[in-house]
Amino acid sequence: MVTLAPLACTGIGSVPFTEPSATAALILEHLPELPFWPQMVRLGYREDMLPQGAGGLPYLRIETENRTVGINPHVPRELALAHFYETVWAEDLSPFALQPEEAQGFFALLQAVLQRPEGPRAMKGQVVGPVTFTGMVKDAQEKPILYDRELVLAVSQGLAQKAAWQAQEFRRLGKQAVIFFDEPYLTGYGSAFLPVSREEVTTILADTLEATRQAGPVILGVHCCGNTDWSLLLEAPIDILSFDAYGYFDSLSLYGESLNKFLARGGWLAWGLVPTGEELHQEAVDSLWQRFQRQVWELETRGLKVPEVLSQSLLTPACGLGYLTPEAATRALMLLGELSARARQWLKET
Repeated sequence: MVTLAPLACTGIGSVPFTEPSATAALILEHLPELPFWPQMVRLGYREDMLPQGAGGLPYLRIETENRTVGINPHVPRELALAHFYETVWAEDLSPFALQPEEAQGFFALLQAVLQRPEGPRAMKGQVVGPVTFTGMVKDAQEKPILYDRELVLAVSQGLAQKAAWQAQEFRRLGKQAVIFFDEPYLTGYGSAFLPVSREEVTTILADTLEATRQAGPVILGVHCCGNTDWSLLLEAPIDILSFDAYGYFDSLSLYGESLNKFLARGGWLAWGLVPTGEELHQEAVDSLWQRFQRQVWELETRGLKVPEVLSQSLLTPACGLGYLTPEAATRALMLLGELSARARQWLKET
């Protein structure tokens, strides 16, 4: 059961800032109820989601100079997989921990929260999703390991352990843990770009989510920043669907029946209201607010009630902030806070 504050704000992952402590303070200032740890992508390749996901996974290596994650030809496959599963079965999450040199924002946020006794009740983390990871990592023949069932199973288990480790660290601070799996690769689902079946995608996601939950209580979401078959995610065992409402609400709204069932079972929507591209410069809080109102009213025509939608919603940027300037990213966070205040007043009045 999700027990987050309705219409709280959080972030997706990447940021354009380069000072971890100052970034953590900025996030706590503007997203005080559900802060996310920032991926400091301008500090180097190790801060990107793909190498952040690779640590602890078998038969892989990170090549920082080439900015790639790929198969390690110097490690025997069977031996690597055997050692990996021994680690998973030991139920010790430490081999899957983020390291300070690859996730400076994670440790900065933990430290900042420790210094605030009256801090947030919940914290949000993120891990690259298993479909995206296996779709982006290539074997020696330059073929995605997504088509290697044995490696896909291992990646699903490994990413689950990495998500569980983050959740464990949040719980140690006495905070409710929220973790999103980032799945931009699902934008290509149903096309020649991603020629895998619905059953395969569903199984990969379900295996990962189930393995994450086995390690302790956690609220799990999936973020997809493009268009996809939304019924696939709405019917998956997730607690939160995070989507780019600015760019792709119209396609999601077509799945009225699936949305109704998702909210009826207690699912939440994380609305990506603030654009993270050039459109941001053309928008103000009033224009974004009017856009959000129209979208919620559109869902009402699909059989959903406004209070129900608002009480099971979070607000986010449309995607990561990493491609924005620091000034634009700060403005995006400020806009989120203003939108949240207006939305809460709307919920109060309904």
